[in-house]
Amino acid sequence: MHEKSALPPFLILTVGTGTAGKSSNLIQGLINTLHQAKPRRFWLVPSTAPDSIEVANLVREGAPDAGAFQPWAATNPYRCIIAPDDIFDCRFAVREVISIARRDLREGEQLIVNPTSGTKQMSAGATLAALDEGIGEIVFTVGERADGVVKTGTERLAPFSTATFFLERDLRNADELFRSGSFFGAARLLQGYTQADALRAREIAWCLHEWQRLNYNRAASHAAKFSQDLREHLKRLDQTDGWSFERLGDLLASADELIRWGDFEEALARFYRATELLARRRLKEIGREQHESRWGKLWEELRSQKDPLAQAFFLDRPLRESLQDRNDTVFGHGSKSVSETLVRDVRVGLARLLQDHLPKEVMPFWKVPPRPQTLRSA
Repeated sequence: MHEKSALPPFLILTVGTGTAGKSSNLIQGLINTLHQAKPRRFWLVPSTAPDSIEVANLVREGAPDAGAFQPWAATNPYRCIIAPDDIFDCRFAVREVISIARRDLREGEQLIVNPTSGTKQMSAGATLAALDEGIGEIVFTVGERADGVVKTGTERLAPFSTATFFLERDLRNADELFRSGSFFGAARLLQGYTQADALRAREIAWCLHEWQRLNYNRAASHAAKFSQDLREHLKRLDQTDGWSFERLGDLLASADELIRWGDFEEALARFYRATELLARRRLKEIGREQHESRWGKLWEELRSQKDPLAQAFFLDRPLRESLQDRNDTVFGHGSKSVSETLVRDVRVGLARLLQDHLPKEVMPFWKVPPRPQTLRSA
């Protein structure tokens, strides 16, 4: 997601007071860091401690390109950290400096944070700030160590790419969105990543987004990128007509998913639609023309033909009346909500009806194959 720039970077350095050592000199170490980084512009972030500010002053004076230093304000050269032992105060201070630095970035330039110097809280806070702000690279000053610190003159820059961190974070967040049925959001979150894991996860999310829309052809084109078996299943659904038991079973499965996500009104609407399609199919099978388009009239016409499925349907009054609650929702002609209990009862009643009358025709397609419920299960 982040590509390293060949242009001179912008650099933000935290500044502590140093740890005494026979072979170490904090000021020269920070100056050596500037020599290696060669920033076009740089900012120093000391604490309010006088020793820390004095170190920052000496580093600024000894910088290879003093003109590259950027003062925080006309009256104050530094955005000082007030509480260097408070990780959140350190984080907030560095985020402010990052915000200012970004204003002058040119296209292709990179902003780097070096959090090596300072208290542990300053380093941790600066690292968190860089991650918060999506900085593409964090650089640590490392080298040979003596007395617990880097020996002056052995400094080298060790970059830490944040791309892996952001990828892992966004994959976790995308999976949470996916689990809740927010396939579109999951796919959009991973937009821009080129790593194989992200590309696969994004195709899975787009596939499920189109599948839930019953847009089988588009879903199959996405499935082709990660599962040929699923692609073949979706292609078969696409090639069957709207009256098929395969599509009816898949419509019922999509309603199950909506229940799992808490979208009860749409789940009820899909169960309602499934029973409408079922009644139309049965009438077509017995050669009855469907002059009536209303759901209730379709079932009444089917019952008039002494169809056993219709007779059983009318005997189950709770199922029939609960299905008609769809008319009072936004998927019908109203704006009412329905309870989870009602929709689950509809599912139980409908499954019982189909199991009794169409066990081989519909039930095998209701749950086969199971839809992936996480990005990792596809």
